[in-house]
Amino acid sequence: MRCDDAIGGQRSPSGDLQVVGDAVALPTSKSRAQALQASDAKSPGGGAGFFAKQGLLVRRGRHVELTVPEGLTGRFWLVWGNPGSPGARVVVDRCEARDEWIAFAGGYIVRATGCLPVQVRVDGGVAHEVLIGVGAPCPGQRPAPRI
Repeated sequence: MRCDDAIGGQRSPSGDLQVVGDAVALPTSKSRAQALQASDAKSPGGGAGFFAKQGLLVRRGRHVELTVPEGLTGRFWLVWGNPGSPGARVVVDRCEARDEWIAFAGGYIVRATGCLPVQVRVDGGVAHEVLIGVGAPCPGQRPAPRI
């Protein structure tokens, strides 16, 4: 993803986002009380699916990789940027900005709603796995709000 795909920035992430590796803020099962709302959408390559709109926040100056685990490729896609291209991997490479946190528009596309893992690696370090409730709750979350 290109740095100029950013749609803005902010001083700090909201309380319903978990900061992972001190560099990326995501709506994980640990930080968000409800699953993300998902609406009907086409999945990449055709077929029915769901889209959950959720921006991505990345700390300026950091290299961040988000990855869908290998066993879920073809069923779960990450899509951020302008225009976003659905894929199993998103990389943000050391963007500079006035604000501490840089925002990118996008979200998650899934063939079926569920509690899905995302792997996060910051500055080439160890991968952290977080759970995202996309249209359906993870353990401890409430269901997504109705449309």
